[in-house]
Amino acid sequence: MKNKLDGYVRICLGIISGSILIIILMAASLFTYIIFFDNNETSQVERRQEHVNNHIKEAEKLDEIIKVLEKINLNLDEKKNK
Repeated sequence: MKNKLDGYVRICLGIISGSILIIILMAASLFTYIIFFDNNETSQVERRQEHVNNHIKEAEKLDEIIKVLEKINLNLDEKKNK
């Protein structure tokens, strides 16, 4: 009976040790990939410039919308005056 119990304890410890080893290897692999192989680094200046460009595009779209709404307004005023 004691021999069987020792076997179960060894199996449980083996599973726990294996799981911990796998987690450590995964973390080390991820760390290595991020440090050495991840080339999608954008500087803060590039991100800021992209942000500014997005605002410029949005402003242009809003200007177009305003022009269309002004045309609609003029057409409605002309119809009222007829």
